[in-house]
Amino acid sequence: MTTDVRAEFAAFGAVVAAADNDVEEDFDPVAACNWESLMAFLACDTQWRVVGVGLGGMIWIGLDYTACDVVFRRGRYGDPVWDDLRVMEEAALPVLNSGDE
Repeated sequence: MTTDVRAEFAAFGAVVAAADNDVEEDFDPVAACNWESLMAFLACDTQWRVVGVGLGGMIWIGLDYTACDVVFRRGRYGDPVWDDLRVMEEAALPVLNSGDE
């Protein structure tokens, strides 16, 4: 558990008995200039179009732009963020459709 996570628990009065090395941090930090785009992408996480195939298989088609437009309008995200969303969608599709779990 990282020091930051431990501090967040402590702020709520929770004591967690986990060693500092229990959690492996395997991620890259997000640049501040990309934060809004990432938040918009995550806000659209339930808006994927998926087709079921075979016994539990799925093919990820892409984001439902009509639904994402609602998310964007309600979240007041701008056009540059929309462009970033489409780039992230294009990068995510091969990963989602790779079959790896």
